[in-house]
Amino acid sequence: MSTTESELSEEVIRGCASGDRKCQKIVYEQFYTRMYSVCLRYSNNKDEALDLLHEGYMKVFRKVETFKGESEFYPWIKRLFVNHCIDYTRSAYKRYISYVDEVVTDEAEEVPEVPGEQTDAAVNQQAVFAAMNALRPDYRIILNLYAVENMSHAQIAQKLGIQESSSRSKLNRARNALKKTLKRNG
Repeated sequence: MSTTESELSEEVIRGCASGDRKCQKIVYEQFYTRMYSVCLRYSNNKDEALDLLHEGYMKVFRKVETFKGESEFYPWIKRLFVNHCIDYTRSAYKRYISYVDEVVTDEAEEVPEVPGEQTDAAVNQQAVFAAMNALRPDYRIILNLYAVENMSHAQIAQKLGIQESSSRSKLNRARNALKKTLKRNG
């Protein structure tokens, strides 16, 4: 059961499909960091990201038998996680809209510092990440899909069930909100 850095053997994938815990552990450990990063981009905090991560892996292990092997495994698992996070964000947005009617708050959760030496790039990345987490869920999801997942407005509109013009305007508002937050936080 040998695996490379980014790919898995057919044996490991078949093992996952048949419920082999050792194979599932290999998949979990090999893609943990990258899938956790995906989940962090679509969530409000680390606990929520971990919940998304574990639920995502449950989906992977339920759906791994549908992996045809026509492409590499990493893009397949990443797409599954992105779709899982989008579904979650969509439902969170619906909860957010009903919540906003009751209470409006402008405070964002504090993002803990990463231990160890920080480079300027790491500090800037953390600032952007914290600012993105402070965005409204609808802004955050469109910014993620456009800027990180490199989806077009047409693809975003189709994925979220909105108009292309709505995707464009929300992206513009998300960028402006992100700039304001970054400017305010120095």
